[in-house]
Amino acid sequence: MAANHILYLTNTILVSLVANGGRISQRKTFPVSGGGASAFEAHVVGLRGLPTHVITDLAEEDFRLDTIPHVGSRDRQAVMARKLTQVFRNSTYRHAIAQGREPDGRRDHRVVYTAITNDEILKPWVEILQRLEVPVEGIYSSAVLSGRLLDALGLNFAHTLLVTFNPGGAVRQTYFRGKELRFSRLSPVDLEEGASLGTFLAEETTRTWQYLDSVRYFSPGDRLEVCVIAHPRDRAEIEPVLRDFEPMQNRLIDIEQAAGMVGMKPPPASSSTEALLAHVFLRRGEHNHFASQDLRRFAVIRRARIAIQAVSVAVLAIGLAYGGWNLSFLLQVSNKNQQSVDRALAIDAERDRLLKSIPSQGVAGQTMRDVVAFHSGSMRAYPTVASFLLPISAVLDRYPDIRLSQIEWQTADDEMATPTLVPIAPQAAPPIKALGPGKASSPATAVRVAAPAEGSFVTGRHAVAILEGTVRVDGLGYRNALEQVRNLVDELGRLDGYRAAMIDSPLDVTPKGGIQGKFGERTPASSQARFSLKVTLMTRPKP
Repeated sequence: MAANHILYLTNTILVSLVANGGRISQRKTFPVSGGGASAFEAHVVGLRGLPTHVITDLAEEDFRLDTIPHVGSRDRQAVMARKLTQVFRNSTYRHAIAQGREPDGRRDHRVVYTAITNDEILKPWVEILQRLEVPVEGIYSSAVLSGRLLDALGLNFAHTLLVTFNPGGAVRQTYFRGKELRFSRLSPVDLEEGASLGTFLAEETTRTWQYLDSVRYFSPGDRLEVCVIAHPRDRAEIEPVLRDFEPMQNRLIDIEQAAGMVGMKPPPASSSTEALLAHVFLRRGEHNHFASQDLRRFAVIRRARIAIQAVSVAVLAIGLAYGGWNLSFLLQVSNKNQQSVDRALAIDAERDRLLKSIPSQGVAGQTMRDVVAFHSGSMRAYPTVASFLLPISAVLDRYPDIRLSQIEWQTADDEMATPTLVPIAPQAAPPIKALGPGKASSPATAVRVAAPAEGSFVTGRHAVAILEGTVRVDGLGYRNALEQVRNLVDELGRLDGYRAAMIDSPLDVTPKGGIQGKFGERTPASSQARFSLKVTLMTRPKP
């Protein structure tokens, strides 16, 4: 728990409490008259950076009960603010608390309005806090905070009167109906001659019960639980005097045991409850009651500064984490690069070792020059199947009815060279086919061409290919099939450096051959007619 500065103001004394880590580490008192204000200002200079909470326990604090119609949250706040201004018109320090709803009728909201009716009591202390720019988080009513103390001690009854001693020599009696604050009164302890503290408390609590009964807070059979918080040193003086009777029962609460129940260490040294209330307030929290926005501006600035610092630290932490991640990544990459360099050096060393182990063959310089000249002049620009077929495939894309069956490709010195190709009969043969002179109806035999002399080098001046394919024939529509094949031959012949010629037509209609047809009961919807082309490419001109 962070350090906090709590000021507990009474009519006669101001108590300064510094809480650090959940413990009251420093306590100092200042009288409200004389030189108390100047001593307090000198004291606050060293604590001006701590968040400060002011708790008031004054006789000038007034309480008014009221009911307002049930409306929405925003409208309810507006109604309470307007009525609060009407009830306490001349007070700067005022607050409204909604405490539940009526059980019957319109179920109106029950509201308690509280205010410090004399602003002059707070004025000198507030001026010091503002002059020193102390971050005041809020001003709180001790009577309202008493409800938090009852919850912490488990003293919630149908009718509860909490009796506490303040450091200014006064007794506060606060009445709760259930958990709702209904009445609070501060009485200075002014003992007459021969009277004891117990006698004073018995008279005051009885007088309070009579007042509450007169305003009809009790029904027949109701009982008021009077809870008195006192130190063991005062118990012997108080306990024998307090007497229970039918409508009222007294409970004497040991302040040391109460401190143990709320986790306060060390326990208070007297019956004064300011430290106990401050501890419960820090543990359970409470919204601001009386402080204006102007008074709280330095607290807002402090919170904004802390938030900015937290964001800055978070951004710095993220930047450092990201930088560390990048650094680790660079180290990993550097390590891998070093491993690669080491492997490359090892490979180079192994290569050098192998080269040294191979005996020298004594290749002459002229031979090496001839090899390099041969590679540069003949092998570097030697044609390939891919470079030969790439332009042809672009042309074939425009003829979806034509499909290639096979390609026979070779390089040659003479464009008259023709590769050997074994024809493949189409699966869906057409009902009409052409027959050469003197040939049967069987498929054509392969064309055989003499191969180059063994051992001779083919310069690859020409690239020659036989393309065999099929063209789709719809019914007996040979005219369209012939037209597509002829157009294909023409487009291939127009390619730069290419020549194309028909070898086998889908249907030879020249006078050199005959036509043989076989018809069934009906003509097939489509068939595949075979054709073949010869395509040549001059890769380089004659020397």
